[in-house]
Amino acid sequence: MSGQTKSARDAAREPRPEEELEHLLRFSTLDEAEATLRRLDGLLRDSRTVGDAARAERILEIGRKGRRRAQMIAGNRRVAAEKRAEKEEIRQWFRVWLETPEAFFDWLELRKRSPEFVEKFEKSDR
Repeated sequence: MSGQTKSARDAAREPRPEEELEHLLRFSTLDEAEATLRRLDGLLRDSRTVGDAARAERILEIGRKGRRRAQMIAGNRRVAAEKRAEKEEIRQWFRVWLETPEAFFDWLELRKRSPEFVEKFEKSDR
């Protein structure tokens, strides 16, 4: 087996840059959405720290994709009302993170303590 063949095979297994972070986008539940945003935020901070603007932009695009997907599910009348409300909440989380990532987790803690959030989501099993 030549070195070129192995190298080509290895390159074929490596994810393309736009797919590198795709597996991180999970938000079936509020807890999963929070974990996803924590991972994205850590990766975004790391990318900015080392000056990798291209990777930072890919991470932000994953966040924008999450926001769009949550919005699409929230607007789908075939989805149960409770799940649509949860996806609308998650859409707002992505929006706030994308607009102000440095303040997001403080905002999220306050949001989760708000009477509206508690009324909507704390009585359901997250």
